[in-house]
Amino acid sequence: MGARRVLVTLAVALGTALLVGLGASPASAHAYLASSTPGDGASLSAAPRTVELHFTEHVVPEATEISVVTADGHRLPATGLHLLESDEDQEAPASVVATLPSLGVGAYHVAWRTLSSDDLHESAGTFAFGVQSEVEATGPSETNPDLFELVGRWAVLAGIGAGLGAVVVGRLLHRLPAERGRMPWAHLRRLAARLLVVAAVVAAAVALVDLARFGAGAFTTGYVVRWGLREVALLGAALALARGCRWTATASLGVAGLLTVSIGHFGLRGGPTWVLTSTAHLLAALLWAGSVGALALLGLRSAGLGLTGPEVRTVLRGFRVPATVSVVVVGVTGLYLASDVVVSVDAALLTTYGRVLLAKVALAGVVGLVALVTTRRLHARGVQAQGTRRPLVGVEAVGLLVVVALAGLLATGQPAVSPRLVTEQAPSVIDDRPVADLQQTVALRPNRPGASVALVDVLDTRRPSPGPVTGVSVTVRDSSAGDAAAGAAGPSKAQAVTATPVTRTRWSAALELPSSGAVDLDVVVHRRGVADVRSTVHWVVGPSSSEPVTVVSRAPVSGLLAWSSVALAFAALGAALLLRARRSRAVSPPRRPRPADEPGTAALRDRVAR
Repeated sequence: MGARRVLVTLAVALGTALLVGLGASPASAHAYLASSTPGDGASLSAAPRTVELHFTEHVVPEATEISVVTADGHRLPATGLHLLESDEDQEAPASVVATLPSLGVGAYHVAWRTLSSDDLHESAGTFAFGVQSEVEATGPSETNPDLFELVGRWAVLAGIGAGLGAVVVGRLLHRLPAERGRMPWAHLRRLAARLLVVAAVVAAAVALVDLARFGAGAFTTGYVVRWGLREVALLGAALALARGCRWTATASLGVAGLLTVSIGHFGLRGGPTWVLTSTAHLLAALLWAGSVGALALLGLRSAGLGLTGPEVRTVLRGFRVPATVSVVVVGVTGLYLASDVVVSVDAALLTTYGRVLLAKVALAGVVGLVALVTTRRLHARGVQAQGTRRPLVGVEAVGLLVVVALAGLLATGQPAVSPRLVTEQAPSVIDDRPVADLQQTVALRPNRPGASVALVDVLDTRRPSPGPVTGVSVTVRDSSAGDAAAGAAGPSKAQAVTATPVTRTRWSAALELPSSGAVDLDVVVHRRGVADVRSTVHWVVGPSSSEPVTVVSRAPVSGLLAWSSVALAFAALGAALLLRARRSRAVSPPRRPRPADEPGTAALRDRVAR
């Protein structure tokens, strides 16, 4: 393949990476419920008129359903459903508001079902609230993955893995004489090309089924673009493999992996870092799995492909370096990604997503041990690997196939990041926005009924400042009770507190939050010589009762996992440098000792010196 074609291919791959990676918004696949008004487990003094559901993703309003279930099992549908935020192109998190029917005293469950517009994943759940009665919170809910979508995702992952495996093993076959490696390489690339075509067809079938189920309005522009580019990348990789163009196939497979990630999870933090790390993790895992599968196929069909036992052993021994790099990349990136999808130990133990993730990690560890045993046997002197190689490589291939299947299940699942699965979190920012000529940020700690602290940060955006801030006052109003009883019970309770300065720009106020539910915070910023700046912050106080029981620990583990990934990366880098230094010393020729003076040597040195 010419240098010009290689450069063009790499430029296309880089451009696609920048297009997808830099355009990714902070999000996580599946629109799961972040919070609600009323909150889960809330006890209200009066029946609410509306219900608000705050989702982590943009949702399709036509596919969203909300209903209220009474204590005796009657289902009352909510009406007038609409989105508060509907920036569909940016795929921003959305809030859904619906009008509730007239409710009396009692306990109620709100059942909801919706469709995420960024990946067309369905999600559903329930939460509970009471009117003048105590209720038990339902806790976080998970949605079972769609079987048809799961099969489609598996097909795509299998196709990309087969293509990467064919490329890597084809490179290893070059260690053999050209006439010996030509037939196996042709067999592998034809098989991988067929699997890539099947993957593209299955992905298209899934899209057509989604179109029939949800209608064209459910497809956002970003989703259609990413899906179309992935189809092109899959078919382009298949064509490149059919023609034997390894560089083009590698670039196309990388783009296909990147687009597959962009259609799936983005994580809570999101952004280019998350997308590119997820892509590296996915491609490294699929390269490992696909290469082992191709090697197992060579071992099983060595006679039909014209390979001898020693030749297969040579190819297997050459896979040591790519396998080691893949495993290290999978380990480092996997720890980092886990820090964004599992918030605590209990989240890993009590949710389906966490259990599948633990099963995947455990199985990958077992496969890694099998790979170490295989490597030692292949490189041991005097050992006949003909009888011991094939079963171990086959076991490794089957294990990695299951690992990839579990990865597809995780991609269709809901990450274990519910706020009820973690404690000791930092204060949640409830409002950060410009107010008049000030930038104002308000946070509460903790967000539960009872004693709480409001932190108000006030920054002046004008230079010079028209007047220094001399004080901040905060008033808490129970908006849910006040709205429901408006005109009947008079104004809602109000509590005004004068904040004390913490720093030059931060003020702290000790508050007493009412029962869980909607509240309004009226913030007044006093300035010398300038009119006061007033603003109102709408928020939802979390439930005080029915707190989940801790099984092992609900302490946050995200920071620990992220720093562990950094430590593992440095450890792997140090091990690689140490191994390289040892090999350099081992292959360097021994330094020859200076020979003793022989007759005529001394005279020759004198002559050279003169």
